[in-house]
Amino acid sequence: MTAPTPTDDDTRWVGWVRAEHRTGAISALAGVFSTRGVNVDSMSTGDLRDDAGLVVVTFRAGERRARLLARTLERLPQVRSVQVRRADDLGVRAAAVVHLPAGVAFRPPPHAAVRWSGDTAEGQPLLVEGALADVELTVEAARAAGATSDATVIQPPYA
Repeated sequence: MTAPTPTDDDTRWVGWVRAEHRTGAISALAGVFSTRGVNVDSMSTGDLRDDAGLVVVTFRAGERRARLLARTLERLPQVRSVQVRRADDLGVRAAAVVHLPAGVAFRPPPHAAVRWSGDTAEGQPLLVEGALADVELTVEAARAAGATSDATVIQPPYA
């Protein structure tokens, strides 16, 4: 038996939506994905300024559908701007905090191009920053080493 081959709809995307801070904005964003048959992998909010918040969405879709979603989101009255990039784009940056059991010494995988700090052998949390793919690789390695908790944040895109 062979493994299924990935389709174009398996491409992972990150979208940054700057939307007005008002009731129904998140529901409207979610509705765009729902009515187009696209499942949202994650959605987070933050960075509230000038009465607009940043919503970060990750999802899987083909390139054509991802562009259609971006155009549709831009047309919503509460949306001020939309950026969408492939999750494996090196410009998609993330930061993560990982906690390991006391006494477990951990270092990010050598092939993960990340900046990190924290001495896990001393019970300190590991803080790691870099391209999303490398941060996720490091978090996965930490989980395999016994990480007890972790949190990852996708950073706003650079202008």
